[in-house]
Amino acid sequence: MLSDDLKTQIRQSYISAKSGMSDFKVRQAQNKMIAEISKTLSGDHVGYNNILCVEAPTGTGKTIAYLLSAIPIAVADNKKLVISTANIALQEQLIKKDLPEAQQYCISDFEYILVKGRSRYLCIRNLVNLVDNVATENPLFENLILWNEAPEKFQLQKLNEMLDDYSSKKWNGEIDNLTKAPDQSLWQKVACNRFTCTAKSCEFYKDCCFFMARKKIAKAEVIIANHDLVLADLSTGNTVLPNVEDTIFVIDEAHHLNQKALSQFSQSTTTENIKSVIRKTQSVSEQVSKITKKNIPKSEIKKIDSYIDELIDALSKYEYEESIYIFEKGVVDKKITPVCFNIKNVFSSVINKFETLKNGWIEHQKIKIVDKSIRDQIGNALGECEQQLSSILILLDSFLTKDEKDKMPNSRWIEESKLTNKKNNYSLCSAKTDISSKLYSLIWSKAPGVVLTSATLTSLGSFDRFNQQLGLKYDENIYLRLPSPFNLERIDFIVAKLEHSPTQTYNHTNEIASELIKRINPKEATLVLFASNKQMQNVADLIHEELECELLVQGEFSKKNILEKHITLCNKNKGSVIFGLDSFAEGVDLKGKLLSHVIIAKLRFSVPTSPIEKTTQEFLKLKNRNPFMEISLPDASLRLVQACGRLIRTETDIGKITIFDNRLNTKFYGKKILNTLPGYNVIIEK
Repeated sequence: MLSDDLKTQIRQSYISAKSGMSDFKVRQAQNKMIAEISKTLSGDHVGYNNILCVEAPTGTGKTIAYLLSAIPIAVADNKKLVISTANIALQEQLIKKDLPEAQQYCISDFEYILVKGRSRYLCIRNLVNLVDNVATENPLFENLILWNEAPEKFQLQKLNEMLDDYSSKKWNGEIDNLTKAPDQSLWQKVACNRFTCTAKSCEFYKDCCFFMARKKIAKAEVIIANHDLVLADLSTGNTVLPNVEDTIFVIDEAHHLNQKALSQFSQSTTTENIKSVIRKTQSVSEQVSKITKKNIPKSEIKKIDSYIDELIDALSKYEYEESIYIFEKGVVDKKITPVCFNIKNVFSSVINKFETLKNGWIEHQKIKIVDKSIRDQIGNALGECEQQLSSILILLDSFLTKDEKDKMPNSRWIEESKLTNKKNNYSLCSAKTDISSKLYSLIWSKAPGVVLTSATLTSLGSFDRFNQQLGLKYDENIYLRLPSPFNLERIDFIVAKLEHSPTQTYNHTNEIASELIKRINPKEATLVLFASNKQMQNVADLIHEELECELLVQGEFSKKNILEKHITLCNKNKGSVIFGLDSFAEGVDLKGKLLSHVIIAKLRFSVPTSPIEKTTQEFLKLKNRNPFMEISLPDASLRLVQACGRLIRTETDIGKITIFDNRLNTKFYGKKILNTLPGYNVIIEK
């Protein structure tokens, strides 16, 4: 229960912020959010989980709301507060603005830190060994491939430069703080890796930037992370973040969590990679056996090569659509299952032998003094092989496992590509289509408190789609939809009168072009959002010569450059038009005269293009369920609200929204979508 002392702390923090922050505005919705977070995290809702889903529209002040309420509760309960975001922009806002302000006004004392994934940090031991290895050759390692090919001079220079800067403390070991980062292949050789890390056994442990960061995490009460890091860390047993049982989570931009989780819990490998890993494993095994004077494990290279050739021959006979072949209902075809099982069995055997070899190496070091450079390089090589072997075996397991009956199947597919020698290379891929049970086991069932928030969590006025994706149940958790603090009734949402439906692509594209010429004010700021890159390019070609102001098209410039050019033009009181796709439909914050008209080409219905989406829709149809009503329509509704949200960012913003999709007037679902818009003045042109 929320104690009187905590109530006082939260209230005093709010009063202090209200009087101290120059831009603070009293918002009823923000007060409601603070109260609900406080009650939920304190367990005041008897019979419910300590999980709150809160839709807080732009202008609510949700960040300060969850900071002022969640921090005192986390500190009082001796829990860590992990705030997870989907993009860097919000992380930077939290670190540079919101948390310093909260620290100033919050009654509870706390420290905060930004946490990054292990691979963003340097392994100083790896770097030293690589530099030393280039400088001196050891005959014991004539066959141990530290480099796939001879390093270029510039790569060696970069390694030495990084070592000098780290040693002199000019660089803190984080890749993000390098003026010019090395290419990814080079960074991977020196990055921190849990499979090669020896932790406290490493002679560089006290100077390790990753473990120094870990110590700071242990001291901080508030930890800023991103969805990818949180999901990866939870799935590997909390190697970076605090234990889930000791953590209160605030998941901001929670509408991205499902997609991030689908990506996180997927696996893939290629036929070429399987051959490469088995060769590297054999090479490392031979080197270790030579040093320990043990029998060299039997080579499985010829056997794997034979199986891979057989697999490639079978895969080459499939009919690929845009280089992808999807297995029906997620069930791997019987034409290739036998050879896949054979490959899996070989890898299982190799991993068992490799584990014995690794243990033998550990025992050898206890009775024999091994040169440091040899010891470290062998350790790294063993760790890399272990990681790669286990990754391939996990993929093969997932690829061949039968899914539970009546449950959403995994999506399994093949991707075809060409190597530089023009030979075929095939990716074997497996991914979950439903991560709800995974999230339940990792977070919902363990965390002492969770707040999921975003400006858009509902679709068609309901949390149903959000719950379905994340495995949450309406009758077990607390849900809150806050009204917009802005007066949206003065904003016209215009359904333009068009002759042609978006399904009539050619005519619809030409009609959009002619309508834009008539509707764009060349002296103002306009954002035109497209669902199709092809349509966007075609419309741009049709109108760019007729527009009397600057046209900035996504793809011709980076998103950052487009926004910079647009803002510069607007500040000079010149007109500017941005043509953009999905990435411009959210996360773009153009206030005042920087945006006065949002134009939407058409509703963004989910077209099942990815293997995951196609497998999901196939399963729903098999169960006599309607993918359009369950997925496409709710998602289109949510995307429309997100797109509209680009227009009004402050209380003083004005403008209008126009959509070129007559299905809102002619289809049965049109009224349903319009009725769930957040209070705009809807005008249907006749």
